[in-house]
This record gives sequence, C-alpha cells and structure tokens, in this order.
Amino acid sequence: MQNRNYNWFIYLSLAITLLLLNSSPGHGSEVFFTLIYSSNALSEVEPCGTCPESGNAGGLARRAHYIKTIKEESKDLLVLDGGDALIATFFSRESEREKARKRAEFVLSIYEKMGYDVMNIGDTDLGLGIEYLKTLQKKTKIPFISANLKDIKTGKTIFKPYLIREIKGIKVGILGLLTPDLSIPVRKEMKTAFVEDPVKVAMDMKKGPLSGCDHIIALAHLNPFEIESLVKETPKISVIIGGNDRYFMLPKYFQNTLYVQTDAFGLHIGRLNLKLFKGGNYSYKHSLVLMHPEMKSDPEIQDLIDSSRDQLKRPLP
Repeated sequence: MQNRNYNWFIYLSLAITLLLLNSSPGHGSEVFFTLIYSSNALSEVEPCGTCPESGNAGGLARRAHYIKTIKEESKDLLVLDGGDALIATFFSRESEREKARKRAEFVLSIYEKMGYDVMNIGDTDLGLGIEYLKTLQKKTKIPFISANLKDIKTGKTIFKPYLIREIKGIKVGILGLLTPDLSIPVRKEMKTAFVEDPVKVAMDMKKGPLSGCDHIIALAHLNPFEIESLVKETPKISVIIGGNDRYFMLPKYFQNTLYVQTDAFGLHIGRLNLKLFKGGNYSYKHSLVLMHPEMKSDPEIQDLIDSSRDQLKRPLP
C-alpha cells in the first residue's frame, strides 16, 4: 500500500510540474528570478510517516538539499514561508508548551540555515504566545512579517508589516497577512494583540508604503473566502501564497493575480520561475515538488536533527 501511495505522489508531482504557464504582455525592463515557498509545515522536522498517503515524504534535510540545488542554478532567489512553520497546535499545559517552544527554536534555526528570506506569522504560530514570538524574532536573522497583527494599546504592528526587495531595478513588495478567524484557545490567550481585517490592511498597504512597488507578493495565511475577497478588493497583487486550509492545489489565475499553495507538514515545496516586467506584468512557470524518499538529504541538517532528538520530542496536546 505504501509503495502504491508513493507512486501516486510521484505521478502527481510530475503532472503538477508540467508547464503551468501564463504570459502577460510586458514592456521595458524585465528580470528573471526564482521563488521557493512553503506553508503549514507545523514544526514538522522529519519525513511524515504518519501523514495520510504521504509515502514518508517531507523532512527538512531533504528540503535543505533541494533549496541548495536551486541556489546553485538561480542567481536571483527568494525563499518565503507563508506561516505556521513553528508549532503544530495550541498546547494548554505550560510544560507541553515549553516543549513546543524548544522545538520551534530548533525549527527556526534550520530555516535560517536553509536561507529563508521571510517568514509570515500564521494563526497556529500564535499558540507559542506573542511575547515568545517576539523573543524568537530577536534570535533570528529571518524577518517575521504580519501587516494586520497589531498591539491593542498602540494599534501598531507587532512585527514588520512588509519587506521590499529590489531585483535588478524592479521593486517587489512582500506583504504578510493573517486570518482573523482564530481558534478559541488562541483568542483567549491573545490579550495584548488583535488581528485587523486583512483585506482592508492590504488595500491600505497597496495605496501607501507599497504603492511604489512594481509587484506585490502576499503571504496570505487566510481562508479561501478571505483570499477571494483579497483578490477582488485589492487588484494588482501579482502572487498570493496561501495555506491556511492546509492542502495543496493547482495554481489559480484571476484578475492578473496568481494564487498558489502547498500542503501541510512540508510534503511539497512550491517553486515559481518568474519573469517580471516593470509596471506589474509578468509570466511564470510553476511546480509543486514532492520531498520524496529517494531525494537526497543535506548531511549537515540531517546531523543536526539526529543529534537533537531530546529537543525534538513532540509535546502532547
């Protein structure tokens, strides 16, 4: 049965990797770059042998090797995470939450070694606690972003709302958005912060600090209805990377916006080869890459995982 499931994943990944190409007429300057994205890894470190029909896919060591190979072939590369990388669920017992925090620190250290450029805050990440997330931000070089997670007293964002990267003269804004549809335990714990309407915030950002960007990439940890509203109300976002509902899908393209998404637990990693033009036009080739058992692992990352078994013990709900 496992072989059959594994073969199914291989065939599916090959099918997804086939050309999914959209072209928009461009003019003037153009740049080529590669975007690698993940979402909803839920602090998974090793291949997910218990995931339904996964065929033992996934694992940070495989992902690290894959990203390293892309870096060798792509001069311009962005590696982004759409949210919920750090914790699997909310833990009410403090002893178990402390285990989850230690695991989150380890996961974050591996993401830094893999060369992630940005990490969005997801709703499950909030289970670590706002103050602890702030502590983690101080420990890592990777910027955490969230444009609509705000402090109750000041109304200001808790983390950076966005980043702007200039790639050979073309400005790319990276915006972080979080769903306000939080679980009851997380809402009860979140006494010093609130989540503002993501669509309103995205509109304000597009008209304000991101108005000078040629392209906007939204790390949108939102449900499908919120993403639909985002596309309708905030046109000219080039790419939306979703993931709140934890399943992968074929790319959707509407109103000049590309919407992509991976599944949970790091089974697949998304790749976009983008050709960007000034003014918002672009073309793309997309693939979802299965982290399958025959894929090579990065030896350094695997050694770190093997030597950190105690720290990586799963907390109990």
